[in-house]
Amino acid sequence: MEAFIQILVLMAFMAGGALLHILHLSPRAPITDRLIRVVLWVLLSVMGFRLGNARELSSRLGEIGLLASATAVFAVAGTIIAIWLAYSVYYALRSHTRGSPVVVGPSLHSGLQPGFDLAHFKGPGVLLGIVILGFVIGAIAPEFEGINYGAVTGWVLNALLLMIGVQFAQSGLSLRSAFLRADTLIVPLATVVGSLAGGLLVAVLFDLSAGKGLALSAGFGWYSLSGVLISDMGDAMLGSAAFLANMIREALALVLIPILAITRRPYTAIGVGGATAMDVTLPLVEQCIGPDAVPVSFTSGALLSLLVPLLVPLFYRLG
Repeated sequence: MEAFIQILVLMAFMAGGALLHILHLSPRAPITDRLIRVVLWVLLSVMGFRLGNARELSSRLGEIGLLASATAVFAVAGTIIAIWLAYSVYYALRSHTRGSPVVVGPSLHSGLQPGFDLAHFKGPGVLLGIVILGFVIGAIAPEFEGINYGAVTGWVLNALLLMIGVQFAQSGLSLRSAFLRADTLIVPLATVVGSLAGGLLVAVLFDLSAGKGLALSAGFGWYSLSGVLISDMGDAMLGSAAFLANMIREALALVLIPILAITRRPYTAIGVGGATAMDVTLPLVEQCIGPDAVPVSFTSGALLSLLVPLLVPLFYRLG
């Protein structure tokens, strides 16, 4: 019951943000973006400080790093396999029912050449730097045992979800029209299945419960949210692993998108980015696949982002 109440609270803040936009009470989109950036910086700095200041936790960084790396790799691998299989089945069915071959995804001869630009790492690099700075300050400072980190990060997270709700409403994305396009459903659904399958494998390899393995992989690349959710539920070590795992997933996506974009299943490149397909990895998707991929990428990332605050607490509580 407690898990569902927490889920309702998180969703309520996102819905409240959307309502602010509907009532014309929200700030303009550029201001919303800046507010989200500032709140995110605060959230990540607190997480870094918490990790560095908790001596017992910081002493287990090797264990956390191994678990996080395995989670990211298996989630990405599972996503690639799931999307590849899903499209193979989908197009085979369409070809059989229509009696004619079907073009798979966007044309690979559109004149767009996959690119690799270090500038794409600037945003994630800044965020990682904030976490590291918070960690260093926490490690240098004396240990503060009386701080209720859960309360601090909880309210900062609520503020972030409120602004994300505003941003989602400002985007003008129509979920109804998005569902009319098969790609928009295949990519996020296969991403969910593949990521969770990877999480189950991690649970087996690291002797975790199925629920915790699923919670680790259900962040879909949204590191700033999934890690805080798990930490607030009482497992700082697993929360730190979730944070790092999803950050590694984003880094892997930035490297893999140009490669996957030239395969027979180019939309696999969208799936590896998970929730970041609506923001951080979207420019790279557009550059490597083409403008036709933008609506699919944005909608897929948005749908996955909406699932994170629902699935992470749910799976963790199932533990």
